[in-house]
Amino acid sequence: MHNRIYLDNGSTSWPKAPGIGDTIRNFLEQNGSNIGRGGYDEAYTTEAMIGEVRNKLAKMAGDEHHPECVTFTLNVTEALNFLIKGLFSPKDHVLVSSMEHNAIMRPLVQSHTRFSRIPADQEGRMRIDAVERLITPTTKAIITTAASNVCGTIQPLARLKEIAKEHHLLLIIDAAQGLPYLGMKGLEADAIAFTGHKGLLGPQGVGGMILTPQLAHAIDPLVSGGTGSMSDSEQIPPYLPDRLEAGTQNLPGILALGTALDYLAQHAEELKANEQARTQELLEGLKKIPQLAIIGPKTMEERVPIISIDVPGKDNADIADLLAQQGIETRVGLHCAPIAHKTLGTFPRGTIRFAPGPFTTKAEIGQTLYHLNEILE
Repeated sequence: MHNRIYLDNGSTSWPKAPGIGDTIRNFLEQNGSNIGRGGYDEAYTTEAMIGEVRNKLAKMAGDEHHPECVTFTLNVTEALNFLIKGLFSPKDHVLVSSMEHNAIMRPLVQSHTRFSRIPADQEGRMRIDAVERLITPTTKAIITTAASNVCGTIQPLARLKEIAKEHHLLLIIDAAQGLPYLGMKGLEADAIAFTGHKGLLGPQGVGGMILTPQLAHAIDPLVSGGTGSMSDSEQIPPYLPDRLEAGTQNLPGILALGTALDYLAQHAEELKANEQARTQELLEGLKKIPQLAIIGPKTMEERVPIISIDVPGKDNADIADLLAQQGIETRVGLHCAPIAHKTLGTFPRGTIRFAPGPFTTKAEIGQTLYHLNEILE
């Protein structure tokens, strides 16, 4: 039995932040109440604790004055569906990058929202000079991933915000791979869609949107129903967060995410430094293996801790399976992002994706490179 070397943090983080399991268990065993439904101490306590998590996420995005504009969803995919289907119609046009995940592309196609793709080079870098040429009179927004889930390429968010502001467009960011690795403070994006179970080290089943007040009131809610407020009316409450949060949320998961955010706040520098160092070691080691091609930028300055490789003449799935037999867990395939692979020149073969995390060790990277060399030789 091999030791587990987990390099699939791009799918979900593991290990999770210490203490999140205790938070879930303690809530379910000692409180377990809903919010907005009960007039007793436990319900009020739960509501206050959920409010604290909203505050932490609002501060992460740089707008601590509007925690009510942090809306929880099941995951980042649901958040992006809320945004796309609640803001745009077939009459509208949006710009997207050429590196998008299907969490953006499928809602756009389903809702018949017209879109143009901002071209990128073969390492996934957006051609920022092409953006303004694609803007039309019906263009309403720029929607982009913060960083590619396939190859880790970071997109020019600050420059996109400048263009969006100049042309009166919304800027909507898919931060699934961006938080907390990329800082969002000061960016002033109109919407940041996030998930709790990746870089934020929380549990699966919690995501959300960090919105400006203007956008939070502009969205046509994707889901409506009971909120515990305005129960004398069949109309959706006009105030936040109730307007966008119908039904019972994943309260144990949200509280566990709060525990993870506390842990990240206390250990941010050391966790990021370790993640950066381990990914750098992996990148340098992969450069020394002639049988493979590294997909995306060749330096850490342009990427988050995600590295994809292709092995010409071999079946990437077979190599990933051989790695798994040694306890090395990666993700192989198209990563729910076919257009990104077409941009990168890896469609339909896909790639093997390595995603170290904040707890990955130097020894684990060494073992991974050793076994990959052994397999390829």
